[in-house]
Amino acid sequence: MSDTTPDQGWSELLFALPEFILSDANIDENGELVADVELPRGLQPCTRCGVIGLHPLHDWRSHTVRHLPVAGRATRLVWRKRLLTCLEGCGTFVERTASIAPSAVWSRAAARAAVAASQANIPIDTIRKEFGVGWNTVMRAVLAAAQQVAQVRPTRVGIDETVMTTGRLTTRRRQFLTALVCLDTSLVVAVTQGRDRGSAVRLLADHAPDAKVVACDLFSGFKSAADTLEDAVVVADVFHLVRLGLTALDEVRRRRQQQIHGHRGHRDDPLFRLRRVLRVGQERLGEDVIAKIFDRLRDADTDDEVAAAWVAVDLLRRMYQAPDRDTAHRRLVAFYEWAVTVDVPEVTRMATTIDTWQDEVFAFFDTRASNAPTESANVKIKSIRRAARGFRNCDNYRARILLHAGQPRSLPTTSRIRSYRFTTAA
Repeated sequence: MSDTTPDQGWSELLFALPEFILSDANIDENGELVADVELPRGLQPCTRCGVIGLHPLHDWRSHTVRHLPVAGRATRLVWRKRLLTCLEGCGTFVERTASIAPSAVWSRAAARAAVAASQANIPIDTIRKEFGVGWNTVMRAVLAAAQQVAQVRPTRVGIDETVMTTGRLTTRRRQFLTALVCLDTSLVVAVTQGRDRGSAVRLLADHAPDAKVVACDLFSGFKSAADTLEDAVVVADVFHLVRLGLTALDEVRRRRQQQIHGHRGHRDDPLFRLRRVLRVGQERLGEDVIAKIFDRLRDADTDDEVAAAWVAVDLLRRMYQAPDRDTAHRRLVAFYEWAVTVDVPEVTRMATTIDTWQDEVFAFFDTRASNAPTESANVKIKSIRRAARGFRNCDNYRARILLHAGQPRSLPTTSRIRSYRFTTAA
């Protein structure tokens, strides 16, 4: 490959740089592909006065940049630039092209490939090692690409928080991010630092001022922030309410375990052995299985507090299985009556919380909105933090989130070179 090949097609074929001419290529001692390229002699605009013409040649300059790997081999481009003299007497200037920015350390194609890798949740450190550039170089390209993510104005949004810095191994306090997610597309609309009413108010006012539905967990700060919107309906998330019931059930079981045995659950303790099956909805169990579980609960807990909490959770689940708002209201009244009858502290506290959020609970049956898309986006956000081994800069974290979870993934489709063949067994 060391022979001179002044053919412009080779540059387009190997490096996707159609405007360049490949003059030489070789493999250096480090196993990298080094390609010497130059622009064909042609018209160039003066960088000072803007006059376009065939400016006289004054000297040559060399500009080395990183480019896309070729056949899995790291590639360097050595661009032999012409130093031209302006026809109007402005002085000298060097050639320019859209493929490589002035004084850049890598080509624009390499920068786009790095941004695509970041969008696929590949760590920045891995990307910069692959291209042989600095960490800040890759991060600047990612930040610039994040600013170009299309802004949307969703009408159905979900809001939730996630941890940015745990603070376990440092003296810093835990830091949180609040994310706004479109419920129709499951894409992250915006991210801000903080987990309070003020952060949520800014998110909604800047990115979803016309929202009609806002789904959130049982956090009063998010609810009061959503109330600042004129026509928004706040919906309490189904998952968090059911989890609230399961948490109350676990608390009752642990409390009774301590009262009966004087220690936490052991392997052979009856209540501890029932901990998993109690989290299963009764609608998924047969009648004989339910009767057997109640018999085991009566033997393990003579006060029937654990059994009463299990029934309360089942009543809460059945309320959400109602086909309409009126049926849900009747089932919720039955849940309240059961909570008053059994008089278990954990169940009473759960009923008090649900009564506080009753309007938001019934809003689910009008909108059928939940925070499931928000939790799905939260999984992507957490995967970014795990891949990067944590973040200290909120702006960098926000850019990675918007690229990975804030825009639809456009995966190119590759056509098959061989057709499918179906064979039948003899």
